Amino acid sequence: MVEKPNDIHGVVTFLDVLGWKGVYDRQPDAIANLTRLIAGVMTRAKEQQRGRILREVVVKSISDTIAIFTFCADDETSLAIEIHGELCSWLIPASIDAELPMRGATAFGEFEVHENIFVGKAVDEAAAWHEQGDWIGIHLTPSAEFVFKAIATRGVWTEYSPPTKNRLGWKPHCVNWTRDWSDRPKEIGHIKNKFRQLGPIVPEIAGKFINTLLFVEAMNPEPEVAPAIRSV
Repeated sequence: MVEKPNDIHGVVTFLDVLGWKGVYDRQPDAIANLTRLIAGVMTRAKEQQRGRILREVVVKSISDTIAIFTFCADDETSLAIEIHGELCSWLIPASIDAELPMRGATAFGEFEVHENIFVGKAVDEAAAWHEQGDWIGIHLTPSAEFVFKAIATRGVWTEYSPPTKNRLGWKPHCVNWTRDWSDRPKEIGHIKNKFRQLGPIVPEIAGKFINTLLFVEAMNPEPEVAPAIRSV
């Protein structure tokens, strides 16, 4: 059970797998691969919180959804959001490698957790927003965006207009999971190969892939001569 502090505010991140329905026909070992992703983010959560934040970073999972929780004091909020971003900056490319690409959202507010039961305003907001994503990536919800102070960041969160189903046209902070790339053309080629393996690339799937590649291209400090999205 997660300790409930006097103030029950904190950071909540929800992520789920795109295309989980019918995944067994495409990837019989999907459960084992998803289990490895969950174990990986759990290990990194312990490493990231050590010496940085007082309370525990807790990782839960239900079916194809991974939920990350951190209770925090007011002066720890931006750091807690930063830690969630660092976890997601590993999880997003790892999920692509595992051919279980994920999207998600990070919220801030009140919540409670007991075993695999989650309730609270931040839970409701993260759950609603993570399903709006029309890409492979993660962004802050309004509650988290309103409290996040970018001065605390080391570059994992960057302002970008995430593609959402309702086309809201806003520009919150999103996880830049490409920030550590040293060979961008090689990494982009690898992602495209993974996307091809996830085929057939029907229109509704192609849109998510293209939106993801547009984000990757926007994160390039030195734009390529040829657009990254030229071929999927």
